[in-house]
Amino acid sequence: MTNRHDLEIFVDRLFANQRRTKEVVELKNEVLSNLEARVTDYMENGMNYQSAISLAIDNIEDIEFLIDDNQKIYSYRYRYDLVQSALIYSLLAWIASIPARILPSGIAVNGLLLCLVVLSGVVYLSMSRNLKVYEKQTAVINAGKLFKWSKAAWGLWGIFVIVVSAYSFAMQFGSDVWFGRELRIDGPYSFYVTVLQYAIPLTSIFIPLLIHKACKLTIKHEVNEQ
Repeated sequence: MTNRHDLEIFVDRLFANQRRTKEVVELKNEVLSNLEARVTDYMENGMNYQSAISLAIDNIEDIEFLIDDNQKIYSYRYRYDLVQSALIYSLLAWIASIPARILPSGIAVNGLLLCLVVLSGVVYLSMSRNLKVYEKQTAVINAGKLFKWSKAAWGLWGIFVIVVSAYSFAMQFGSDVWFGRELRIDGPYSFYVTVLQYAIPLTSIFIPLLIHKACKLTIKHEVNEQ
């Protein structure tokens, strides 16, 4: 008899960085069963338990080559929910950027977000009319690649916010830092404008949020063919 708990711990670690899709869960169970069978076979041939465990683990294949990232989803419902999320996120970002209209850059950002709200709203209403007709439409999507895009989007967004914030700081306080002068903000209005300069780039968070939502929707709209 093998100690299943030891093998379960190893398999859990092996799949720790994988998305919990139906295919991954099935593959995880298959790997665990194969390991148990190997260990049992090795022990029946005279090998001790620890050596059998080590040999079975050493011979396990790299799961990156076993996992198929292609996933079948209900494509129309997937796009419909994604457009709905885009509408909600852009609407919230537009509302949040309204106070920034006292700045020229704030007017531009607020106007751009309003255009996105209108565009996503028109697309959402158009898709709503055909939802029942195309709700069973399916397509195959590479969920693994989408997950990588989501991680990259968060990284790029963080870099963007840091660079823009550093540029704003340099433009406002660069000469004071260079000449060793005290950093000063003259009055509540000046403080308010300064805060807005750093807050405006944060409204772009809806972009990585939307890509992250796209990853989650692949699980929600996965086709279950059982």
